[in-house]
Amino acid sequence: MADTNVALTTSKGGINRQRTKGGALEDSLYDLVNGYITRSKTIKVRPGSVRTHDLADDTEGDSPTKGLVAYNGALNVFCHTDVEVPSGIVLNIITHPDQTPDNPIPIQEINFAAPFMGYLYVAATFTNGECQHFWLQGGDEWEAETVYKLGDIVVPSVPNGLAFQAQRLTDPNPAWAANVSRALSDVIEPTEYNDFYYTVVETQGDNPRSGSTEPVWPTEDGAQVFEDADGAADTPPSFTEMPDTSVVPSPGIADRFRNIFRR
Repeated sequence: MADTNVALTTSKGGINRQRTKGGALEDSLYDLVNGYITRSKTIKVRPGSVRTHDLADDTEGDSPTKGLVAYNGALNVFCHTDVEVPSGIVLNIITHPDQTPDNPIPIQEINFAAPFMGYLYVAATFTNGECQHFWLQGGDEWEAETVYKLGDIVVPSVPNGLAFQAQRLTDPNPAWAANVSRALSDVIEPTEYNDFYYTVVETQGDNPRSGSTEPVWPTEDGAQVFEDADGAADTPPSFTEMPDTSVVPSPGIADRFRNIFRR
């Protein structure tokens, strides 16, 4: 059979599905697939999809990624554990609340993923049949010699799919209260948490006490605050609630405090 392939560069007759004697005309079309005709009657091939990444069905043997969504200038995928992904793909680790190291619960399906209020909102169904919802807040990249306060979120300098939020490691110290006895080295915290605690470094008088009005607490490491008091009955200590509180105010005699940041 003779080769009847014709390279179409122009189309003057449009699409014509009528049968014509002598074969199809070279300047008309019976059909056009994956292409389009310009205003100047030239024929252009329509650009197709280009594969840039290959996400295997079974990444690293037993931890497949799920879902794919464009966000923040990158393609994002999801998994219940840290797995290897191609360069240019961002891995987001989302875990079922009941998952433990000895009892992983893989993701069965990503039901929904889209930006919401600056971060990705994701709904995922796990292999136990439960659907969980996530709002994937991110943060700045971790930096050395940097002070991080309660609630701050950072991501590792080498991404691993996780973000980390600063949490308190110790129990709250007694919250400031009015008319409470003070002694050197006493440690207290404001009634409304501000990331600092304050240590008594100097007292005056035979019966030093806190004042009747809570002082304005400085929030610089090493800063000092002076408290005037007039003396009165003791008030039982309370404790600052987390993450922020307004519990217990009050009492009095010049106490001097130094604040120290707690990580």
